[in-house]
Amino acid sequence: MESIRPDNTDPIPLRPAPNQFGTIMLRFVGLLAVAIAVLAFVYSR
Repeated sequence: MESIRPDNTDPIPLRPAPNQFGTIMLRFVGLLAVAIAVLAFVYSR
């Protein structure tokens, strides 16, 4: 069998840009804060 090699030898990027990870973390922290606020509101009543 003949091995097929790509023309360029650049490494394949393992994950998207770090900006996407920051966006996911920001959403997670925001949702966590909202959930804590709702639980505190329900508990205080």
